[in-house]
Amino acid sequence: MKVVKRRNRQMTMERILRAMGEVMAERGTEKAGINAVAERAGVNKVLIYRYFGGWNGLLEAYVHRGFFLSMFNDKFLDSVPDNLAPEARSKAWSEYTIQFMREFRSRKSSQELIRWEMSNGETELARRLADFRDQSYKSMVSKLAPYSDFDPIAITSLMVAAVTHLVLTSNQRDHIGDIDLRSDSGWERLETAIRRIYSSLNIALERENAKVA
Repeated sequence: MKVVKRRNRQMTMERILRAMGEVMAERGTEKAGINAVAERAGVNKVLIYRYFGGWNGLLEAYVHRGFFLSMFNDKFLDSVPDNLAPEARSKAWSEYTIQFMREFRSRKSSQELIRWEMSNGETELARRLADFRDQSYKSMVSKLAPYSDFDPIAITSLMVAAVTHLVLTSNQRDHIGDIDLRSDSGWERLETAIRRIYSSLNIALERENAKVA
């Protein structure tokens, strides 16, 4: 009986978190209150307070449980074998960035959450959410990035910031340069550019590493 109750509770929590994503995508994070989430999930709002403690707990759970972007949980890293050669790690590094861009583009709720963080970055909640993502970047870098002496965290930060800006900008602009942000071909150009950047970076790092050695 206890197992059934735990399973039912888990299913209800996931339904609430999915409803939260839908409401954020439609209304924006600022207007996605507990009442709206409860109505969308078809539950009494008392359950949200019981399971998550309130709005802040709900928002944190949304991020921590992989509803923000599944790339930020352990699934991606678990799919990558250990002890990859540097050239294979570089390829996996670039694919992580590309998959992040694809997911972020597809999740309106995640875009709205980042916009909320940019406007509320001074709050404790926004800092905790950002810290959680930073830890996920560090985990990714420690497993995938070749040549740790060459500050892969800085490189990753630049790439993630660029991808985030491009995706958020695409909601207001049709083009950057001559890249069509409303077409698949435009985003395919950007994915090709990411692969070329990481491939060139790997060559440069190999040369630098050879000099140091």
